[in-house]
Amino acid sequence: MSFLKIPQHILNELVAHARELTPYECCGLLAGKDGTVTHHYRIKNIVAQEGAEELSSFDEAKASHLKRLSPQERAEIAFIMDMYDFSLAKKDIRAHGTELQIVYHSHPHSPARPSVTDIKIATEYEEIWGKINLAEPLYIILSLQDPSKPDIRAYSIKKQQVIPAHFTAI
Repeated sequence: MSFLKIPQHILNELVAHARELTPYECCGLLAGKDGTVTHHYRIKNIVAQEGAEELSSFDEAKASHLKRLSPQERAEIAFIMDMYDFSLAKKDIRAHGTELQIVYHSHPHSPARPSVTDIKIATEYEEIWGKINLAEPLYIILSLQDPSKPDIRAYSIKKQQVIPAHFTAI
């Protein structure tokens, strides 16, 4: 996926999703064909649910920190995708003959760059994508640190290496 094109209306949907859930992180998937995104899937962030910190690959310090926070506070600094929503999206991606292209989430209070946790989880998922028959995605982080100027950036994250990726709004 060397050159990715994302329709402006889908980028607008990502910003709307992030704004709707602020101060909590939103998350979702983008799929398409031939380097062009055609489908947007909002996925519920379940990190606020009791015990959700045990469902993800958070390192011990992050999990311990999340346990001390209220559910609402957890949702402001982390996300865990609801597996039911994820499974429905995966089925729809296959039904349309498209490929997973992007995993996205928002940073309501911080810059549009991967956190240590984002990098760790993306690296752990490198092996999982193939096992669940999905293409390895790029990652988009949408920052609302300055709410008047949403910042959307894409990254390739492999073997804990973060490389900025480029996309074009169409």
